[in-house]
Amino acid sequence: MDTVNMIINVIAILVGLGLYMGVMNSQWGKKHQEYMYAIMLGTILLAVLVGGFIRWLVVLR
Repeated sequence: MDTVNMIINVIAILVGLGLYMGVMNSQWGKKHQEYMYAIMLGTILLAVLVGGFIRWLVVLR
């Protein structure tokens, strides 16, 4: 696998995990724990978008 793509994937995964942990540890996240799976899906979607944006930036160089 291409090293650059591997690094971008790791960054995107860490961004998604960080977003999820940040939301779930916030007061709002603790209040809305019944929406945990929807929140997880949303943060995964954001992580995919971040990874795609980073790939787009790398291609432009």
